[in-house]
Parts: sequence; C-alpha cells; structure tokens
Amino acid sequence: MLRRDFIKNSAFTSAGFAILPSGTLYADNRKVKIGVIGTGLRGQDHVELMLKRDDVEIVAICDVDEGMLTMAKKLFSDAKKPLPKIFTGSNYAYEDLVKMPGIEAIIIATPWEWHTPMCIAGLEAGKYVGTEVVLGITMEDHWNVVNTCEHYKGHLMMLENVCYRRDVIAVLNMVRQGIFGELIHLQGGYQHDLRGVKFNDGKTPYSSGVEFGDKGYSEAKWRTNHSVKRNGELYPTHGIGPVANYININRGNRFLNLCYFATKSKGLHEYIVKKGGADHPNAKVEFRLGDMVTTSISTANGETILLQHDTSLPRPYSLGFRVQGTKGLWMDVNDSLYIEDVSKPHQWENAKA
Repeated sequence: MLRRDFIKNSAFTSAGFAILPSGTLYADNRKVKIGVIGTGLRGQDHVELMLKRDDVEIVAICDVDEGMLTMAKKLFSDAKKPLPKIFTGSNYAYEDLVKMPGIEAIIIATPWEWHTPMCIAGLEAGKYVGTEVVLGITMEDHWNVVNTCEHYKGHLMMLENVCYRRDVIAVLNMVRQGIFGELIHLQGGYQHDLRGVKFNDGKTPYSSGVEFGDKGYSEAKWRTNHSVKRNGELYPTHGIGPVANYININRGNRFLNLCYFATKSKGLHEYIVKKGGADHPNAKVEFRLGDMVTTSISTANGETILLQHDTSLPRPYSLGFRVQGTKGLWMDVNDSLYIEDVSKPHQWENAKA
C-alpha cells in the first residue's frame, strides 16, 4: 500500500467528526449544552474551538481566577455568542455548575490535582465528562474515577490529544494493516522544554522570568510545584496513549511490569540562576523531579515499552515515538520510516513524503 494512500485514509477517519455538518450529533438538530470548568489558557482553547461550532452551546463556565474569567468572557463577545452563566468565588464552585439543570456534558481543564474530584462530581450528577490529562495524582485517584464510572454507568473520556495526531493515526492504520509485521518494541514520552511554562510572571508569553506559585502566571501557579514535590513519570499519557492503541492494551493485551529511573535534578535550578541570578529566592528551591525520567514496561503479549519524561532541559519538542516490528519501524524524532523489502536497504525514508 502506498504511503499516500494510508495517510489519506487515516486522515479521513480522524477528520470525520470535524467535518460533520452542524447538528449531526442529534437527529433533531438541537445543540449539546456544555459547561467548562477551568478557563485558563488551556480551557480558553476549548472554549474558542467550541464557539466556532453550531452544534454545541457553552451554557456555563467556572474558575476562581478573575483574570482568566475576564479573558474567557471576551471570547464570547468576540464570537458574538451569549455570555454563559458564571460560577466562581470558591474552589468548590464547580459543584454547583455540574448540578445546573440542562447541562449535558462538562469539560475539565484545571490543575491536575482537581481532576479526580471534578470527574467524580460530574459523573455523580449524570453528566458526560471530558477531562484534560491526567485523571488523578495517585493510583487510588484513578481507581476512584473508574469505580464511579462503573457505579453510575457514566461516560468519561480523558482528552489525550496526541492519540489523534495525524502521523500517530497514520501509523495506527499501518499497524492494523500489518505493515510493520508483529510489533516487538515501542517508545514514546513527553520531551518538551517547559522551563518557560513552569516559570512565568505573565509579562510576556513564556520564558518570562523565574516566578512560580503565588507569583506565577497560568500553569506556573500550580504545575511547577509538582516538580518541587514529586519525582517520577508525571505526564505519561502523550506517549503511552498512542502506544496502548498500537498493541491493544485492555483489548486482549495488558501491562505486566513497570520500573523507572530518574536522573539528578539540575535543569530548573540552572534556569533560575541564568534568568534571575544566583541570589534569587527561587535559586534556593530544591526540585525533586529528575531531569530525565525513564520508564520501562513489559506486556502480556511480549512487547516492551520505553517512556521518557524530559521537561526541564533545553531541547526541541519531540515525543520520541518508535514503533518497531518484525518487518520495519517508524520513528518520529527524525520523521523516519523503514519497511523491509520496500525501503532501500539500510536507508531511512522520509515519513512525511
């Protein structure tokens, strides 16, 4: 099968819902009523996209940050759409939003530690729930969400966008056609220089100073604290989501064993010293998160998986995908592809060609 053909086919599949005419979610053409919890920069992305659609209506938004709420309100006025009901004033204002009559679904785009209670509140209220990654912080958090879903027969989706990346879906199409043969080894991860996200005072987008916590802007208010207090694979789903699809995890296959190793932590400290000087108060902060965290996983069907979390060092963005089978492999780091008896021996092909 020509690469152009499988890319075209997979692109049509992934774009299917996006190109449906307005109103096709319901036979009677009524709009789906949605509430959005969290109107930070990520939540605003969701709002902006939904405001472009004619088959959904945002009827409520919730946040405790007045600045972010103001920015979100402007999106409605710019789109000439009615301003939704606002829930604010308390960290638990979301509990009133999920009980609002008429809301059918909620989107959660808040700090990670709030995802579990918000998911559970939405499920208990009988709503469809879409949440940014991750579902929770602890194993118990995740089981609580699963058990709540099963108890209420609810519907919840973790919004892992990388599963729908064009190249990722194209490779899934190839895997299902057997082009790589039997899969043997897979790699992925989150390799993204986030120093300008973790330290941000809001004066300019990203790379703006060395403040976080109460003095930080947007994600720097909360996300950096995870690097201070935790050491491990903090953000696995960009890598493991597509990989799990490739090898049918929970569809006849499952993860068996896991181990991880973390390097020393130097990158965030050096960034603070470079940007704010050795005398800056944050230069005294001790960060637990290793600059590189490597996780190895084995599966019931005999594949191995390697995940890497790398967000504290200078680097270009790459999720480091590798899908390797008995007939060939794909790697996204250098946009490379090799299929035995199709590619020239010992020569990479450009996967985007």
